[in-house]
Amino acid sequence: MSAEARRRKILLSLEETGSVRVEDLSERFSVSQVTIRKDLTELEEQGLLQRTYGGAVFSHRSRFNISFMEKVNLQAGQKEAIARTALEYIHEGDTIILDAGSTTLSLASALVGKFQSLYVLTSSVPAALELSRAGYELLLVGGQVRNHSLALIGPTAVRTLESYHADRAFLGSSGTTIAHGHSTPNPLDAEVKRAMIHAADEAYVLTDASKFGHACLATYARLDEVAMIITDPGIPAHFLETFTQRGIPCRLADPNSGPSSEAPLAEAV
Repeated sequence: MSAEARRRKILLSLEETGSVRVEDLSERFSVSQVTIRKDLTELEEQGLLQRTYGGAVFSHRSRFNISFMEKVNLQAGQKEAIARTALEYIHEGDTIILDAGSTTLSLASALVGKFQSLYVLTSSVPAALELSRAGYELLLVGGQVRNHSLALIGPTAVRTLESYHADRAFLGSSGTTIAHGHSTPNPLDAEVKRAMIHAADEAYVLTDASKFGHACLATYARLDEVAMIITDPGIPAHFLETFTQRGIPCRLADPNSGPSSEAPLAEAV
């Protein structure tokens, strides 16, 4: 991994958790603590974080410096493969809910031209713009706009979702752990995600493997509260083993092959 890519991932971890530790980052990226300290120093000089004893926290200037489109470009192949897999669970005439996020935006792009009739509710301004050219019935829920992701959050979005019923909801996740389930750094975003799950017959979490093992501030669903997790083959093995033991369905979408592959262990019920 290049230094630039590693530093971007450090910034994304900061956005999700609010702080990072040199020791943890050294283990995660398999580089020396000296290298991580150099990364943090460089990012601090750019005004993107503030060094602390043994780690770093967000600086006041850094909150909006990680653009949404940079997130879209990270793990792009994996996200596109996850989106292709998610298409298998959408049918002509369905009503679906699309969460905000870079992986669900990939699904919005994949939906264009695939169906003649579809009703889509979404909390994502970018997804709504992408789907506006598809000719589907489209409802953009109201609410407060999160500046860096253009996601709609807050009581208005929740109330709108409480008024509708959908066949399936597709949600992103900023972090997934065995203990805490699926989580997001923003409590208001978590409320919207919970409302999406309650409004749909089935909920699917779409998340690339880099999100596993990270717990964010607000949990929005336990592992057994969603119908399926769709991810890529980079998921740590112990997650698949736990999914098998607990009967939690999981699909692996291989970016190197067109069709998605099913994770034989994690699909057991």
